[in-house]
Amino acid sequence: MSRSRNTNRLAKKIRDQTQLTLSTASRLARQANIYLGPSIADSPDPHQRRLEAHMTHVLASSFRDHQLNGALLGVREAEPEAQGVKLTLESDMADEVLRELLPRFDHVYGGIRGVPGLRVRGSKRRLVLHDAVSPAQVTVTRADGGSFRLPSARDGEALLWNRFPDGFSGDEKQEAEEWTDSRGINDPRVRDLLMSRIMRRPGLINRTAAPHGFANCYTHHAGDLVIEWCCGDTVETLCAVLLAHGFADDVPRANVIELVSQRSAHLGDSTVILNRHGSCQYGRKARYIAESIRKDYAA
Repeated sequence: MSRSRNTNRLAKKIRDQTQLTLSTASRLARQANIYLGPSIADSPDPHQRRLEAHMTHVLASSFRDHQLNGALLGVREAEPEAQGVKLTLESDMADEVLRELLPRFDHVYGGIRGVPGLRVRGSKRRLVLHDAVSPAQVTVTRADGGSFRLPSARDGEALLWNRFPDGFSGDEKQEAEEWTDSRGINDPRVRDLLMSRIMRRPGLINRTAAPHGFANCYTHHAGDLVIEWCCGDTVETLCAVLLAHGFADDVPRANVIELVSQRSAHLGDSTVILNRHGSCQYGRKARYIAESIRKDYAA
């Protein structure tokens, strides 16, 4: 199929699933410069989507701008499985991914860090992170095929995943209920769907971190995820790429996308917020920053 025909297909797809005009949709489509391919399959199980969404939210909050090798959430590849999804983790970040995901009570913080109810089983080279009260699970391996090192407790921490291997602690139950019934979120179903898709589309999301090896991600509350970067794709290009790969499928048309400006867009009623700086924030310092991040992980 010719590039022009493919661009026209994408423009019509964007127009039909959003409230953007055809001229605006065409502008986005021309920037994408990709061929339409099959969307990565979502899980039909709401518990699975909820687990993946919560994992995505925790990793975004944890890593911020401390990624390595362009892995925004520490994920290199994602492959749907019969039950759940298999993630190939960036080797230099893999152990830290486990540390951030597995729940622990931080007495200094005064609450739970990680994903409540997440438990672990499996071998050192292939771990299954599973929900304590549902069939939801995520399999993780390292990109280099190496072994994982399970996290140990730091000062003031209680490892809930180790202390309660067969069920929830009381604090975890409350935290999990707050995620499920978050106030101020118009549609938790959309939140879970889109954040699950962030995890299942690392090749697209990692484009933001590719130019420097790191970007910046964070959250305001349980209902959003913000990605900021400075070099590489424009906001419109990334939006077009995501929409081409089914990111907004089954999202209410009015809430799919808001182009706030040339440098900012909101997807899914502000569930995912994309911001791009107008100029490079790091320049020649990027290499030294990446090396500093690497040393922090090695310590």
